[in-house]
Amino acid sequence: MSYVSEHLSSLRREITDLQSRNARYSKKSEHSAVEKSDRELRTVRLQEIKYELSKMLNGADNCAVWWDTVRKTDRAA
Repeated sequence: MSYVSEHLSSLRREITDLQSRNARYSKKSEHSAVEKSDRELRTVRLQEIKYELSKMLNGADNCAVWWDTVRKTDRAA
C-alpha cells in the first residue's frame, strides 16, 4: 500500500472515531468543562483534516513541502 493510501486510511479511521465521539457527546444534555473542551479539540482536528485533504486534492504549490510536513508529523507520533 502506498504512503498516500495508508495516510488516507488513517485519516478515515480518525474521522470515524471523532464523529463517533461527537455523536456520544450530542446524546447527552449536560456536559462537563472537560467534555466541552474535548469537543472543541475534536472540532479543531476535523478542521485540520479537512484542510489537509483539501491540500492533497488540490495539490500543494510545492509537494515536497507537503510531504515533509506529513512525514515530520508521523515521526513525532
